[in-house]
This record gives sequence, C-alpha cells and structure tokens, in this order.
Amino acid sequence: MTLLGRSLGTAGARDDPAGSLLLILPLYYHNLVGSFLFIIFGLLVLGLALWAVSNIIAILGGSPPVHTGLATSHEIIKSIALTPKSTLMDLGSGTGNLLIAARKQYNTNTVGYELSPFPYLVSRLRTLFSHGKVKIHYASVFEADLGQATHIFIYLLPKMLLTLLPKIKKEARVGTKIITRGFPLPDWQPIKKLTVGREKTNIFIYQVK
Repeated sequence: MTLLGRSLGTAGARDDPAGSLLLILPLYYHNLVGSFLFIIFGLLVLGLALWAVSNIIAILGGSPPVHTGLATSHEIIKSIALTPKSTLMDLGSGTGNLLIAARKQYNTNTVGYELSPFPYLVSRLRTLFSHGKVKIHYASVFEADLGQATHIFIYLLPKMLLTLLPKIKKEARVGTKIITRGFPLPDWQPIKKLTVGREKTNIFIYQVK
C-alpha cells in the first residue's frame, strides 16, 4: 500500500503542474526572503563599520566627529554675505550641509574637502545633480587651493587650526573671509562673532588682510 501511495502521489504531481508549483513557491519565497535579509544585514554591518572608521579618521585628523547641521548652516550663511559670484570652500565638509545650503540660497559656487569616507559618500550622493555647482573632493584640507575661495569655512580642533594657519596666510587672497566654528583662529582678531543654532555654537568671522 505504501509503495502504491507513493506511485500515485508522484503520478498526481506530474499530472498536476499547478499543484507542484504551489509546493515549490513557498520554498522559493522563503529562500528569497532569507537572501534579502542577509544582504540587508550585510549592508548595515558595512555601513556601521564605515561610520566607525570615518569617526576615527575625523578625530585623528583634527576634526570633531560632529557635523554642522542644516539649520545651523543656514544661519551661518546668512551672516557671511554670499553672492552668486562667491566661492565658498568648506575644509572638512562632512555630509555637505553648508555647501548645499549655500548653493540653494545664493546660487554660490561651493567646494568641499572631506577625508572621512562615510560623510564623503553621503555628500556625493546628495550632490549628484548639482551640475557642478557643488564640488566635493575626497582629499585632505592641506590639498585645497585656498586661492580659489572668497569664503573659507573651517570646523577643526584648535591644534589643527594652528597647523593650517601658515597655509591660510600663504594662499588665501586679501579680502577672503575665514569663518571658523567653535574655535577661534590663534592670534587673529575676528571682525564679527556670533552664536548660532540650537547648540549655541560660536562662529568667528575673519578677513584676510
């Protein structure tokens, strides 16, 4: 009886393709969902690893692992008199908030330098359709050509500011405005100082003479 039942069952499956499909579909669906979840989990792990490495690079490179938020960026931009002819350079541009805000508000040419991989990739994705108005380089701030800029924004720790100062003095054009967040330029007198954002961060504005 058992052998006969198996033979009948096999014959029935062959005679009923729809029934066979219904048996296969749940298995196929289960494997597909499992593969999809595995891929998602892998991407999350990769993203977290990239984020962690980026923070280490930022700290070692003298940059606070806290980026300038979009609302704070808008407040900063309002205070530095940008025009469509201006070129704003962000040394340590993070996810691109300041550059994107300047581009949208004043149609300003913007250039960023970012060495941490995670924020750099985010900023590149956000500026894919900027038509060249927002340029972000995966490079050290020491590779920047400061002579291109009319405004230079810097959010770096004091030790890095001190290291960067000779480059600013050598390359920045007379009249260029230097904007620092959080920390002042050593031995420079700001032309303006303000407090912005929910975090009440200090902004120092200087002009190259």
